[in-house]
Amino acid sequence: MQIRLLMFILVLGYLPLSASGQQVSDDSFRFKNEPPAFRLGEGPLVCIDEAHFNFHTADGRYKSFASMLRDDGYVVEGYSSALTSHSLQQCGLLVIANALAEENKEDWSYPHPSAFTREEMKELLQWVQNGGRFLLFADHAPIAGAARDLAAVFGVFMSDVYVDGGPGPDFFHLGDTTLVQHSIQRGRFLSEKVDSVLTFTGQAFQVTDGWEPLLVFGPNAIASISPTQAFQPDASKRAMFSVAGWVHGAARSWKKGRVVFLGEAAMCSAQLAGPDRNPMGMNNPMASQNSQFCLNIVRWLTGVID
Repeated sequence: MQIRLLMFILVLGYLPLSASGQQVSDDSFRFKNEPPAFRLGEGPLVCIDEAHFNFHTADGRYKSFASMLRDDGYVVEGYSSALTSHSLQQCGLLVIANALAEENKEDWSYPHPSAFTREEMKELLQWVQNGGRFLLFADHAPIAGAARDLAAVFGVFMSDVYVDGGPGPDFFHLGDTTLVQHSIQRGRFLSEKVDSVLTFTGQAFQVTDGWEPLLVFGPNAIASISPTQAFQPDASKRAMFSVAGWVHGAARSWKKGRVVFLGEAAMCSAQLAGPDRNPMGMNNPMASQNSQFCLNIVRWLTGVID
């Protein structure tokens, strides 16, 4: 099976209604990076959001991500409250992975309203400015639409579309600068340096001053949009435009806090997708450095990497 066709199958498994049965956590996957950042259970509390109809949760499709962080000494818990500066005080890091508005749980057609209230966005920004650490994963439509207003509060414009980086899977390489040099890319030691990252079809965004790109789309990247926003393999039925040079991941310090936004969520998961149970995420043989990249992100956000 050709690589591109396999990627299409993986994305099609992400459609509403069938998605829960098509993508499941690969509980056999494990990644440990020695030495761990903290002794077991002594690291900061990582709160993984589950209050906004999230496709990925700590006990669900982000189970492997949560296990990797626990092996690194972090404490990981689900977060089911509204976003307030008071309730977030307990969190050393907030992770929001693929939140959705309730209206789009089963219906991915337009419109794609925000998954977050105005008050939540205001409170979250205030929490970050006062020292909070925030990691946002916002995938292709309609998930990008659900996060679009929240991203705008942080100075990011998200495109509520599907993005294809070009022939083959979406690889980002240090050698061609689609993977950008950063403390996250370098890690703590030479052995933690990341040279490539693989993603699994997401969205592209643009950033304002102060943001540092981590992943940047190459010259062949194309965004596609269709009336229903269900993935459409037939290019003749899609409207398309170039997103060459647009961003797929970025980081910044925000007053006392730190933030990372990523335009695709499967890269930090370990899933089995489709009837053939194809590895999708950190467990994919072609994504051998994804685990290190994702762990480096968390370590940078929490100050382990400076």
